[in-house]
Amino acid sequence: MERRQFLKGMVATPVVHTVSPSIVLAANNKTNESLILNQKRFNAALAQSPELIGFKGTETDMGPQKLIIEGKLPADLKGDFYRNGPGRHQRAGERYLHLFEGDGMIHQFSIARGEIHHHAKFVRTNKFTQEEKAGKFLFSGPDSKLKDSLAIPSPDSINTANTNILPVNGELWALWEAGSPTAIDKNTLDTKGLINVGNKTPNASALKGLPFSAHPKVEADGTIWNFGYAQSGHVVLYQLNSHGQLLNVGMVNTGFKGGMLHDFLITQHHIVLLLPSLKRDRTIAGEFSSIQFNAQQPMDVFIISKQSLKTVKRYELDPGFVFHFGNAWEDKQGNIHFDASLYPNGEVLQHMTLTMQGNTDAPLSPANTVLFTLYKNGKVQKQHIDGISEFPRVYNHITGKRNSRLFTLSSVQSDVWSDSVRRIDLNTEKQDIYTYGKDYLVEEHVLVNQGNKEQGGYLLGTALHIPSRRTCLNILRADDISAGPICRAWLPHTIPLGFHGNFLPA
Repeated sequence: MERRQFLKGMVATPVVHTVSPSIVLAANNKTNESLILNQKRFNAALAQSPELIGFKGTETDMGPQKLIIEGKLPADLKGDFYRNGPGRHQRAGERYLHLFEGDGMIHQFSIARGEIHHHAKFVRTNKFTQEEKAGKFLFSGPDSKLKDSLAIPSPDSINTANTNILPVNGELWALWEAGSPTAIDKNTLDTKGLINVGNKTPNASALKGLPFSAHPKVEADGTIWNFGYAQSGHVVLYQLNSHGQLLNVGMVNTGFKGGMLHDFLITQHHIVLLLPSLKRDRTIAGEFSSIQFNAQQPMDVFIISKQSLKTVKRYELDPGFVFHFGNAWEDKQGNIHFDASLYPNGEVLQHMTLTMQGNTDAPLSPANTVLFTLYKNGKVQKQHIDGISEFPRVYNHITGKRNSRLFTLSSVQSDVWSDSVRRIDLNTEKQDIYTYGKDYLVEEHVLVNQGNKEQGGYLLGTALHIPSRRTCLNILRADDISAGPICRAWLPHTIPLGFHGNFLPA
């Protein structure tokens, strides 16, 4: 009862909102001039810098089409590869100021009978449906403030469902940072509506509309773990079964008010929350833009029991920023090991704003893979792996267990986006890498393996070919990445650069 009352009280306070009504009302006296200027600035930059095509966005759904295949499609690869990302950045001569603000678009690559078919649909959120009907933006975003914005009583009013896509119990959940999951039909990609993860439990009313983050961790038995970050510093912790039904919920007060907590980790017995070195600077306009890196602020790590959902230990790490982790595990002595794509500062946050303006020369200190060990006695050890690193993945069945392989994107030639994919042997640090080249903008690659071994299978991912303005789906053997794609399926056009995806076997 005490936990339920605390959750209910948290919902009643505006600190859970990414954009609270008071912030929106304060922006209503401003004009939309910055969005109009951003549209003109981006169009001018695109004419000179064709690599920006992936950030333009699109205006319509993409109907079913059979893709042109190069190479040989593996006979044992059957299923659907889903991806999510911001698909619409501009309307009626106005363009969003930050990459995270675009409306979510779900892509489905269906692999069956020796063919690959693609189609895509925008998520019909409350925001998208109203703005599509009006033919213009109606709601202020975290950074893009509108004159006469419609009221935003809760985060789900502007839930764009644009970050990840998770198969759950025969449907898909489109995920966003600050609000509810959105249910999607896995065949038609039609939007079914918002999900209350507390439905049919005593916590149903308390959990409605609370943040359910975009990076859930799924164990081998299908158990789903996730968190939701509130601007107050409170973090809600969720445990769901493989059918998406709530098993347990808790909350920790981290005191972190840096504005962004994107990913987390699990081990066999614990949840690991790493709080990056971020702080708010309210002299800077915009919810995203006001998030600033603090070089004097250590990263704080909370170790939380999966059983009690209470903090059992804390660590301090050197200042840094992390978007994504690959995996965590704990040894027999109780020491916790994990990897992170670690940035030395927060330039990547401003880089996303500048890219939306068409600025391809924005400074960016890249992330590198760093292996951390948190010893039970309180000591910390870290090990740096050579090479740029982002979007780390491991074999799904070993999430929370010891892994010896890590797969990441990297960049060898491009300064705009990733251009390579690689496998790292964590025992030897040996790398197997394939570089698409500077003509490609490479997106997250996911592992597909039907077995229970940490080897074999395939790596699937999309890449945008800049000269031809076409996107392709690439299939590589996970054990021989440097050999390059064994199969490539081409779309006749560009699809907007997205964020995350998952594969659902047939």
